[in-house]
Amino acid sequence: MVVNIRSIAVAAAVMSAFAAAQNLVAACATSVIAYQASGQFGPNVISGADTLKLAGEPFSITLYACESLKPTKSGPTYAAYYPIELTGQVKSSLLVQPYPIKPTPVVFTLTVPTTGLASVALQGPITISGGTINIKGSLALPAGTLTSLNIGPFPKVSIVTAKSEFTYSQGSNTTALSVIGNASGTVYTPPAAKAIPMVHTGAMQVITVHADGSQSIRPLLGALDPAASFDKTMLQVYASGVRDASEVHVQIAGQDVPVVYAGPSGHFPGLDEVMVEVPRSLAGMGPADVAMSVDGQPASPVRVHIQ
Repeated sequence: MVVNIRSIAVAAAVMSAFAAAQNLVAACATSVIAYQASGQFGPNVISGADTLKLAGEPFSITLYACESLKPTKSGPTYAAYYPIELTGQVKSSLLVQPYPIKPTPVVFTLTVPTTGLASVALQGPITISGGTINIKGSLALPAGTLTSLNIGPFPKVSIVTAKSEFTYSQGSNTTALSVIGNASGTVYTPPAAKAIPMVHTGAMQVITVHADGSQSIRPLLGALDPAASFDKTMLQVYASGVRDASEVHVQIAGQDVPVVYAGPSGHFPGLDEVMVEVPRSLAGMGPADVAMSVDGQPASPVRVHIQ
């Protein structure tokens, strides 16, 4: 088995970001605002040596803030907030996978001048690919986008690239890049909880596909027999919590088996259906567990007998 460490890191960062948002929701008496920016860095470096090779590459960041949070510093035209959780990812031309940004506290500043462009800015140290860098980003927004210096939503707008800049510092080197893309502030809504996957033990069927193309179907009342030389044996189970899944895995006796279908049942509205192929190599196994996981969440295993 080949393990992609970078993919694992990205997945772990996504889970950490989700957990950070959920924790903030639990602690916040008002709405949580998700400030989001995505797009790409300008292809030409403004200044410095682009050692991380971010120029021309995409980025996506999110900052989570409680709407009732008070600024740590403020003036007539600005308000700075700390700590605000930053998460996201940036892409480097040095690597195939993006750099994940784990939840990191940064200073977040809203600026609304009496005339001209509003802006949102972030500043602080973050850890990327095992090293710490200091970042500072200032995104200019069209006039009128921000109506207050308080934490709050604003509609998706295009970043004013000519007045926006992102810098990162490593040691004595500071690199400046332009920013192209969009920004928004929305009320964060936690994703709906997924149904717990379940296999309905009283509704299992064996489908045998014969060599001549014909099929026979019978309820699984006794033993499951995958031994016939030219037949293909399928096990069909009815389940719950499967239809919206990205990944469904099934094991029989600890062995991965091919999932032929996983989704809504065509016969019983409200029920889901999973069909797997039973390999001949399992013949004679005797009592065996059928174990199913849906997007990594396991269902209670079901015991069958394989002759």
